[in-house]
Parts: sequence; C-alpha cells; structure tokens
Amino acid sequence: MVSIRSASVAGIEVKADPAAVRALLLDVVGCGLLMPGVESLTAEGDDVYHYVLTTLSNGAVSHTPDHRTRFHTADPARIAWEPVGEHNFRSWGEFRTTPGSGPDTTYLEIDTRSEADVDIAPVVLPLVEPFARQQSDQVTEGFLAAIKERVESGASA
Repeated sequence: MVSIRSASVAGIEVKADPAAVRALLLDVVGCGLLMPGVESLTAEGDDVYHYVLTTLSNGAVSHTPDHRTRFHTADPARIAWEPVGEHNFRSWGEFRTTPGSGPDTTYLEIDTRSEADVDIAPVVLPLVEPFARQQSDQVTEGFLAAIKERVESGASA
C-alpha cells in the first residue's frame, strides 16, 4: 500500500457578491455535489461530511475514494476542511474569497491537497503520481467552473 499525493490551486472570478458565493459554499452538500466525480455526499453532524467518489482508473490502478471531512467556517473569507478518521482518501484545503476586479464580483480560490492509499508496488508510484495530479487539477478546475455557473445563474444548490 502506498500513498499517492496530489495538490491543486486554482481560482476564478465570479460575477456575484461575496455573500452569494459564501452562501453556496456553506451549503456543503449542495455545493459539494457540484464537484466532478462525487457519487454521494451526506452530512453526518458536527460539520463532518461523508464523500464517496467515482472510481478513478488509469488502466494500471483503480481507486474509489471514500472519506470523511470536517469543515471550518468561522473565517468570513475562508472555509477550510480536513480529514476525519482513517479512510482510503484524505483531503485538506480551503476556499478563499477576496473582492473581484469589479463591483459585485468575487475572486474564489481553491487550494487543496490530498492523499490516496492505493494497493500498488512502490516502484510504480512515479508512474501513477502524474495521473493523480492531472485528475486533481481537472476536478478542481471543473468544481470552480460549476460553482461559478451555479452562483451566476442564481439557482440554489
């Protein structure tokens, strides 16, 4: 068993005020289901959420991430998360919001890192990690685009 690590940082300007962006982000289940690859997401109480993601495979490795995450929402410009318990996937990160370039715009950034426990030989790790990084970047960018679309459309999660 080895841990595959990846990290992504991405941002996007949203045509909405920070309160509208934050309202969607605070709807952890509604917003979280916008993330590409989320099969199910349930609230368990005490700001802990259980995620089950789509199976990822590159032909050599197949992995179905399953994890629990706790969110921290006290900072008005930042929503952070961290893993809870032992699972085959762990994610840490935060959403950060700052004023955008114009009136009623918000710059939204996601900064995340993750570890996936996968049953492969350690010698294969250098071949698999680039795939994991690419997947992480694609999910992060797709998530930001979906959040932007949802907030700008005015639809509720």
